Amino acid sequence: MIELMLLALSIAAVFILYRKSDEEVPYLLAKLIGYTILGTAMFNLNGIRIPAGFIIFLLFFRKIPVNAWSKRRAAYTGFAVFLLSVILSFSVKEWYEWPRKVALKETNFYDGSLLEEWNNIKEKLDVESDYGVKLTDIRMVIDKAGNYESLDLSIVEDGPPETVYYRIRLSEDGETVDVKRTKRDAEDWGQTPYSEADFVFSQLDLITKPMLNHDSVNYYELNSDGQRMGYAVKDQKNYRVDTAGKKELKDSELPVDGIAVGVCGTEGGIDEHGMILECDNFEHYLFDVLKNKPELNTSSVLETAESISPQVAGWLSEHIGDNIGSEKNGEFILKIDGKEKRVSEQEYIKALKETPYVEVIEQGQDNWKVKVENPYGNPPHTMEFELTREGPEVVDLHFR
Repeated sequence: MIELMLLALSIAAVFILYRKSDEEVPYLLAKLIGYTILGTAMFNLNGIRIPAGFIIFLLFFRKIPVNAWSKRRAAYTGFAVFLLSVILSFSVKEWYEWPRKVALKETNFYDGSLLEEWNNIKEKLDVESDYGVKLTDIRMVIDKAGNYESLDLSIVEDGPPETVYYRIRLSEDGETVDVKRTKRDAEDWGQTPYSEADFVFSQLDLITKPMLNHDSVNYYELNSDGQRMGYAVKDQKNYRVDTAGKKELKDSELPVDGIAVGVCGTEGGIDEHGMILECDNFEHYLFDVLKNKPELNTSSVLETAESISPQVAGWLSEHIGDNIGSEKNGEFILKIDGKEKRVSEQEYIKALKETPYVEVIEQGQDNWKVKVENPYGNPPHTMEFELTREGPEVVDLHFR
């Protein structure tokens, strides 16, 4: 819009100068247009616009023999257009990026909706795009009743030719949010695991008060980067959250794909910024969970079987590490059928690094037949199983 306005202004100025010229000479209109373009020409140095064309005019076009008044005014007009473009662009950018305050529709997390709050912010800031607006970070602290103590959101709107970064923070009054947005030249994000902001907020809205019901906890902190990715962290308090509620996610169900949210509860207090000082209870909530089907190959087949079969995992734990060998007083020992055998350091290291031996007996499109052996440790020394791609699932497991 600014460019069209300045173009119209330049055209009008050139025609006025043409009509007021002293002498009618060939191609005068084209020359006036050229001087105007020269006056507007610029060089961008690290974001700083330099009026290179007008500088060239001052250096090399000081003496103009014919229609000097019109030609100089044409160059000055171009320079004026350059200045206007810089001033207007700066003013529009400053107005666009000027921090705004937006009133919260609800100051209680349980009573309100993060999705509705985001839609309200988009309406106030005239954000029209939904696709390509992704959440890159959320940190939120609520008290036992669900009232916001802290809210910090980072959102990216990737819409060529520009990328807009949003930073949304809870104000000191606790009833409004400060919205700061910054516009930059578009970046090529490519295929990122970040999720659409609307979708993440709709998932977080599934959290209800009964899910956060630890008697001794005074405050909860929820944080996530909004990325959909593989999750396989075991021996943790993992929960699946969906429209059916909150359900424990067992280690045997891992790995999965989903959006992970860390939930930290404290029995203590918070600092002056509304942040938790110490985490007494930590849980992982996973949203939009999909079963992760690992890519099967000769390197991953045993690891996959171990993650889904306690029997396979048990056999492996008995045939690695301290269960097959040890070092005592500078001597290297390997265990074979309950008996200890002194070996060289080279043989000892080789046994720990290279065993167990994995052999793929048969590789089909839908299943793998695998043989695993370790001559060290206690019997049985051989394990055979079939791993199906669907599931995946370990079937036909034998030890000998």
